[in-house]
Amino acid sequence: MAVAAQELGLGAFGSLVENNPKRPEWAAIVPLSLVGLGAFAFGVAIAAEGERQDGTWYNGLPMLAMAVFALGLACWFLLRRRPPKTWVAWYEHGVLRQTADDELEAWGWDEIDQVARQDVQVVKQFGSYMKYRLLVVPEAGGQIVVDNTYGGVLPFTEGLTDTFSRSRVKKDAGRLNAGERVDFGGIIDINMGGLGKGSRRLGWGEVERIELKHGSLHIHRRGDARPWMALPAVGFPNLLVFLTLCDVLQRQNSA
Repeated sequence: MAVAAQELGLGAFGSLVENNPKRPEWAAIVPLSLVGLGAFAFGVAIAAEGERQDGTWYNGLPMLAMAVFALGLACWFLLRRRPPKTWVAWYEHGVLRQTADDELEAWGWDEIDQVARQDVQVVKQFGSYMKYRLLVVPEAGGQIVVDNTYGGVLPFTEGLTDTFSRSRVKKDAGRLNAGERVDFGGIIDINMGGLGKGSRRLGWGEVERIELKHGSLHIHRRGDARPWMALPAVGFPNLLVFLTLCDVLQRQNSA
């Protein structure tokens, strides 16, 4: 990957992560198989004995049904699709992905449409843990997903997001200065005049503050006690780009 990154001019190395695909769950497969085979043998014996005595072969059906269920579940554990071994690396000017037995894929930051973090806290009976998920969406090609199956997912996610955002801010600032409207995943858009969606717009002079609170993005209008608009922060595309550009435009308006 390092050689390819150098040939493609992706600049300085940032970080690399790799996943750990789960192997077949033998701790479940073996017991289920033994139960299934035992139930099958027992069911056949009951059916044969019933047929021999009085024709009630169907008395073995419950055990045979249990055998089918146990063996079917064992097969599901054994054959279910697992993600391939994958390496993902980000560099100063782009990102690379290498999947086992597949060709190396590379994208410059200009070829990336969205970067979104989908971090959520999972609460269980005896505690909680963070489920990290980074989604990188190229303009062409499949999505890149980095989650808890990758070692070092959190620092990798933070580094990639920051580096991409710095590059994207320059690009989108140029679009804004050219009079274009910058859209964020169809959720909201901004231009030099303000922000909003469709006919619901708010001028920069009316924006009091934009803040992240309890997993939501709150946009406050001056004089209002309640947020003018509240959007989910989890999965918000190019969130850092949005916050940075909004801050710059608010400052320009108040200067």
